[in-house]
Amino acid sequence: MIAFQHVATSVTTVAAATACGLLLTACGGGSPTETGAPAASSGTTTAAKAENRAEMCGQTRGPDGALYVHTLGETEVDCAEAMKIAEAFGPKIAMAQPVTVEGWDCTFPKSPGMLARCDSGDKAIGFFLTH
Repeated sequence: MIAFQHVATSVTTVAAATACGLLLTACGGGSPTETGAPAASSGTTTAAKAENRAEMCGQTRGPDGALYVHTLGETEVDCAEAMKIAEAFGPKIAMAQPVTVEGWDCTFPKSPGMLARCDSGDKAIGFFLTH
């Protein structure tokens, strides 16, 4: 009887783990190409690998309060320019649709902690909920 309980527990654990994995995949846990989302364009490929926060330029208003504006990656972005884009894009964040703001392509990546980002060539800024 004890051996049967041990086997049943192992089978139950494997079944539960499989079900969770399937549920996560169905809810968008897969890669963008697996979930049918469009692949990143060549213009955002450079910026996509530049997720590291650099300088914190300030705060702007977001849909649910303040957002911290950081430059991203290694290419220097002037904070005055970053804040100008942030002020123009901040009110549009609530629409959750990609937009172009003064030549910057603003999108909503699935990066932990980053609510939105704007890219212009090799320059990028990110909008974060925390400093």
